[in-house]
Amino acid sequence: MKQDIDAALIERIKKFVLDKTGILLNDQKVSMILQKLNKQINEGVIKDLNHFYYNLTTNEKIFQEFINFLTVNETYFFREFEQLKAFAEVILPEVVEFKKKRGENRIKIWVAGCATGDEAYTISIILNEFLEDDIKFEIFASDIDTEALKIAESGIYELRNVRFVHHHYLNVYFDITKDGKFKIKDEIKKNVKFIYHNLVDFSKYFIFSKSDFVFCRNVLIYFGDEQRRKVIDKMYEILNCGGYLFLGHSESVGRLSDKFCVRRINDYFFYYKECDCGR
Repeated sequence: MKQDIDAALIERIKKFVLDKTGILLNDQKVSMILQKLNKQINEGVIKDLNHFYYNLTTNEKIFQEFINFLTVNETYFFREFEQLKAFAEVILPEVVEFKKKRGENRIKIWVAGCATGDEAYTISIILNEFLEDDIKFEIFASDIDTEALKIAESGIYELRNVRFVHHHYLNVYFDITKDGKFKIKDEIKKNVKFIYHNLVDFSKYFIFSKSDFVFCRNVLIYFGDEQRRKVIDKMYEILNCGGYLFLGHSESVGRLSDKFCVRRINDYFFYYKECDCGR
């Protein structure tokens, strides 16, 4: 039997999730959650919503399973291609030239909210194609969804994930498995390190310090405004001088932070950290 909705309890669940993860549960998400919970109540998995709330707030395994259920992993290789094109052809060469003048030969990238790893491997492909051999790079890719990270670690994808990959890149950087899936090759995989990370766990941002590029595309759209501001500020802090933050096409730091400088290339805005470093 469907349980009557306890509005106050729903608000407590929403606040707990917001405080723990930054994710703001909208009405659509709440409806999806209630549908799942009512099914569990009917099947005898949980007694009621109070029982679920208690488990959610006291049991790490239950909490992680719930977050895995909540997170959106709609991603694919070379998503928002024009932005990546500007990164590869305009921004990346500029940053590399700047680093060379300083006697540096290493690029560090953080892909925040990497989901199943499509974006991180895409960037690894781009850097493999566009960087000279004397420039080394490392990519840290993080997510809060443990199931998505397992797929990312495997590097094996369905056709839908690689549907926009140019046939040249598909032939060079992927192997086709016996069951018709696409496996990223080791030369691309070796440059990406996947890490479990909650974006509102600010104590762990030191892992990504001194990044030259941070990709956080289509992630913060699911966050509350206060959490967005805090995350954006921390990302600014860990960026190198002249480093760039990449957001999704529909996202902006406009009302969240005044620290970044803004640059427009074609239809995309790019946010970078300008400082007194002689650039």
